[in-house]
Amino acid sequence: MSVVVALVALVVALPVGRRVVAGVPAAGGEAPRRPVPAAWVLGVVTVVGVGAVTAVLWRHPAWLPAYDYLAVLGVWLAAIDLRVHRLPDQLVLPSYPVLAVLFGFAALVEGDAGRLARGAVAGAVCWLAFLALHRLPGGGFGRGDVKLVGLLGAGLGWLGWGCVVLGLFAGVVLGGVVALGLLAARRVGRRDRLAYGPFLLAGTLIAVLAGGG
Repeated sequence: MSVVVALVALVVALPVGRRVVAGVPAAGGEAPRRPVPAAWVLGVVTVVGVGAVTAVLWRHPAWLPAYDYLAVLGVWLAAIDLRVHRLPDQLVLPSYPVLAVLFGFAALVEGDAGRLARGAVAGAVCWLAFLALHRLPGGGFGRGDVKLVGLLGAGLGWLGWGCVVLGLFAGVVLGGVVALGLLAARRVGRRDRLAYGPFLLAGTLIAVLAGGG
């Protein structure tokens, strides 16, 4: 059953991934910072992401539709953010009800409404925490990061509060280390904005792989 869910996710995602990434323009008419990744590159990363999540969560097939969805979405959002520094509302916001339905299905199958409630609370807490960080003077997080982290917090909250802390901590640390490295190499200036979405997504993946078994 777990393999079937993963294959369905890949069959749906692989043919459209490059078009989704290419279809998001840069804000304000700016030129994209990077070209659209090749279809095979997106395909390989998507297969690796879905495969890793499925390998860890195979004992919980009812969870897989939600986490495979997050894996596919995460690849697309990371590629978009690196290319145009955007986490588009048209992908992030509809994913809230999609995940609510998928986790609701999992809660119904396993009779575990507590996980569903914890996920909702974790998503709200993460959203509020990053909203506060976004509003700090000189804060590095954009509004897209705030919306994304609410979604990621819900997914991590299903697994437990430890995964929430690990995922967000790993994402922030990864982003900070890369930012310091780019500053040291003079690839960016202090006022340049960093695309934090890929690091938040990577931290989430780390937490799912570490705590999902």
